[in-house]
Amino acid sequence: MRKPLKHSRKKLLMELLERMGQYLLWADERIWQIVSELSEEDYSRDLGMNIGSIKKRYVHLAEDYLEWYFDWIGNHSEKMLDFNALGRDEIFHIIQQTINRFIAMIKKPSVELIQIDAEKDKITIAFEEIFFHLVNHATYHRGQIVIGLRILGKEVPMTDYVPHRIQIT
Repeated sequence: MRKPLKHSRKKLLMELLERMGQYLLWADERIWQIVSELSEEDYSRDLGMNIGSIKKRYVHLAEDYLEWYFDWIGNHSEKMLDFNALGRDEIFHIIQQTINRFIAMIKKPSVELIQIDAEKDKITIAFEEIFFHLVNHATYHRGQIVIGLRILGKEVPMTDYVPHRIQIT
């Protein structure tokens, strides 16, 4: 029999966001263990199939994470880095650091809502929506990276959410 929980919906949502943030860090780290050992040639090789290179996927993720972070905190004065000029460890560190910044904002977001330009108007997006977008976006590109690793003949561990929950309990 199910026992009803006595938590507010907002508290449950914040706990879910924190678990999703920890999941992102866990899943990224599992794949990074393989990526960090690739030769520079394999890391930068164009693998086709709309994947490009594994480096290109990581550069894209780092750029997007930082762009969303700066949008969220309202700071557009910081110059974006040239991620193509950075080493892979630096790129991964920035990705992890930015995810951790978002996780820190779960308990105390700098703002609750932002407006972004749409084609004809502005739309309002809540912090929770942005966070779920980041999880979805990262999962999509992690899948591309996994396909790239498999093309390179690497064995890749599972990064689904439920195995993550099983492992941490």
